[in-house]
Amino acid sequence: MTPRTLTSRVIGAALTATFAAGAQAGAQAATDSLLDRAARFVASARPMRAAFEQTLFNPDVRQTKTSRGEFAQQGAAKFAFRFSDPPEDAIIADGNAIWVYLPSAARGQALKLPIAQGAQLDLITQLLTAPRASYKITTGNPTELAGRPVVVVQLEPKVAGTPFTKATIWLDREDALVRQLEAVEPSGLVRTIRFTNMRMDAELPPGMLTFTVPTGVKVIDASGLFGVKPPPR
Repeated sequence: MTPRTLTSRVIGAALTATFAAGAQAGAQAATDSLLDRAARFVASARPMRAAFEQTLFNPDVRQTKTSRGEFAQQGAAKFAFRFSDPPEDAIIADGNAIWVYLPSAARGQALKLPIAQGAQLDLITQLLTAPRASYKITTGNPTELAGRPVVVVQLEPKVAGTPFTKATIWLDREDALVRQLEAVEPSGLVRTIRFTNMRMDAELPPGMLTFTVPTGVKVIDASGLFGVKPPPR
């Protein structure tokens, strides 16, 4: 190999590495911009409504459970999962408390939790509150999901106490909305939620973000378990 050939190869390799680094930096900057837009949307408390399909996979017993329904959100403290399958099940944060009403599994009772315990239930807010400061972010290649252009973003918590060990979100490259998310909980349970027919600034039906205790249902106030005193009766 002549000195000229060797020099050409060295320069070529250096240019290739430079271009690759530039492309990677460009992809990361685009992802950061999408994350910032998504975070601003959540922080703005603009109403959002969508259909959802949730899949829970338990690796210990190799069992998968799928449920469906309608999701609505208005800011970090108000959200609702109202299930159509199984019917009547609901998880609702009304701004003051979180209500977990699952007659398909625990008929005759509703669990009342402090609003601060919603992180594991409201993954959109958990993942999109200061995402670049809270998580180590890895960007995947652009792809499509149900006909929408998305980028796949993996998030690894930087601090202990996060209700999942890792998460992945599919961010729409046009409107920065979360089209799908997946989170692996410390127990190993994998929760995947896909959103369809998503509408920003949607008009929410009356009572969508409130919970009325059905007649004959017992309320179990779990505030004391988290160091929060229940209000006086």
